[in-house]
Amino acid sequence: MGDKKPKRTGDGIGIAGFILGVLSIVMMGIFGLILSIIGGIFCIIQQKNNSTKLGKAGLVLNSIGFIFSLLWIFYLGPILAQYINSVGY
Repeated sequence: MGDKKPKRTGDGIGIAGFILGVLSIVMMGIFGLILSIIGGIFCIIQQKNNSTKLGKAGLVLNSIGFIFSLLWIFYLGPILAQYINSVGY
């Protein structure tokens, strides 16, 4: 009975940052950029308070989401818009 491990608390913000990192990759564009910035802030806060693997993974995912979103906004978005305009949709 005395073998109980104390329940870890304070990991919620790291989990939220990780989830936002995944969503930032999926959503791309302006929404992905916003999600990656918020998720990155959450993961940085998590790492400063209580470093976790999920917080580190969230930082990586948010960085990837940020880069993909910037590429989408400045490169792929205008190409897609030009294609849609040329087709006549």
